[in-house]
Amino acid sequence: MSFTHTSQISPALYIKFLYGQYYKKPAIILIYLFSVYFLSRIVNGTAGVPSFEFYYIIFSIIFPNLMIYLNLKKPGVKKYVYSPMQYTFTDETILIQGEDFRTELKWSAIRKVKVMKQLLFFKTSRTNGTLFDKTLLSAEEMEFIREKVKA
Repeated sequence: MSFTHTSQISPALYIKFLYGQYYKKPAIILIYLFSVYFLSRIVNGTAGVPSFEFYYIIFSIIFPNLMIYLNLKKPGVKKYVYSPMQYTFTDETILIQGEDFRTELKWSAIRKVKVMKQLLFFKTSRTNGTLFDKTLLSAEEMEFIREKVKA
């Protein structure tokens, strides 16, 4: 079986994806747990407002948003995320054709596929992967991808 789709990820969908991935990290969860604890100390009066706790809470609000903003401003995001890319799924590979690049991704190189509401995230390493608009796929094409990833 072989099929081709042209996928284009909208900026809003990419931002949702980044927030979803970012807030699953244990370090971020820990930062927010400490923030809740420090906020309770400020509310109870055991810590003053211009204190370490206060600045930590401000940091925990700004830091994740700043990291996502910096991720959005990386060179190449417009070129490699927002621009339309042609995906050709075959029995051996996924061929990704962009404006000025062509990538052949073997099914064996895919470590994990995260299925989200509107996206598929083909994870190829701990930090890298490729996004695909899941709404373009039919049920049998989605089943084909599931079978290939399991193999």
